[in-house]
Amino acid sequence: MKQFVVYLLLIVPMAFFTACSKDEDNQNERPTNEVNNDDSNGDDKNDGSGNDGYVGDHVIVNDDGTTSNGSRFTAIDNTKFYLDYVKYSVMEGHLEVSGYDKVGFKGEAKIVSKITYKGNTYEVLAISYGAFYSCKVLTSIKISNSVTSIGGSAFYQCTGLTSATIGNSVKSIGGNAFQDCTGLTSVTIPNSVKSIGNNAFQDCTGLTSVTIGNSVTSIGGYAFRGCTGLTSITIPNSVTSIGECAFFDCTGLTSATIGNSVKSIGDYAFYQCTGLTSVTIGNSVTSIGYEAFSGCSGLTTITSLNTTPPTIIYYAFSSYNATLKVPTGSKSAYETAAYWRNFKNIVEI
Repeated sequence: MKQFVVYLLLIVPMAFFTACSKDEDNQNERPTNEVNNDDSNGDDKNDGSGNDGYVGDHVIVNDDGTTSNGSRFTAIDNTKFYLDYVKYSVMEGHLEVSGYDKVGFKGEAKIVSKITYKGNTYEVLAISYGAFYSCKVLTSIKISNSVTSIGGSAFYQCTGLTSATIGNSVKSIGGNAFQDCTGLTSVTIPNSVKSIGNNAFQDCTGLTSVTIGNSVTSIGGYAFRGCTGLTSITIPNSVTSIGECAFFDCTGLTSATIGNSVKSIGDYAFYQCTGLTSVTIGNSVTSIGYEAFSGCSGLTTITSLNTTPPTIIYYAFSSYNATLKVPTGSKSAYETAAYWRNFKNIVEI
């Protein structure tokens, strides 16, 4: 454990300082042209993917600064502007959300799908690194279905954020993207997402429900570390790897189901999940990392669906008092395998 403490002392500050760097260029820019109009809502759509996607508007900015949907427009320069106090920047033929007006912005942010500006129509494809970094007044975010990526630290420390709708075209959620969003209570990761970055939802202590889409292939290290409100998690069959410390210290977690495509469970993946009472390990898992389930003092049932006992990398379990359930015909293999043989009660299912 001394080695582990040293490891955390080295790694966690590194992740923290990386997340704390941000683009300051939008914080002090003030309006050069502002038009006040009534707000207009985008359309919601359910596409059957398990997430109610936000379509978003196509907003046309007229020469006089008025807009087709009544949004408030503020010009910054020829390539940057605010729309309802959200900053958009032209980047290589498309738009990215790159910040917000720190003086004017408050409440809900609705990311539109297209904007016609100075005669050119741009699709909104990304939310940039640190775009809403530490925006305490952000209460909800709707990300349109045009957006394909959420950058690292995009919503880092947005402690007032309670609702996030992630569009159905997002493929990646960057590292630290929603870290320390303590007010966030639930999140649905749509089927379009393939990767969840390191520390993406770390210390979202209010998070009680997470739905992971069935296209996610990797869950990054520390992705849900410290999400103490989580009570259950199902890792879909699309996921092949669970990063180190992914669910470290999720003390409220009572059950975990690990899909049948997962091949490796990282070091400390479920470390100190003291409320965890049952875990099902999919039939493709071949290795379980160092202390992956160590400190899970409440475990009463472990189900391993692989007929070949996965390789355990030292102290994967801190106790062997739980009932170990294994496939029919594989009991003898588990009874002779390193570490698995320490379980006092092995039964076939």
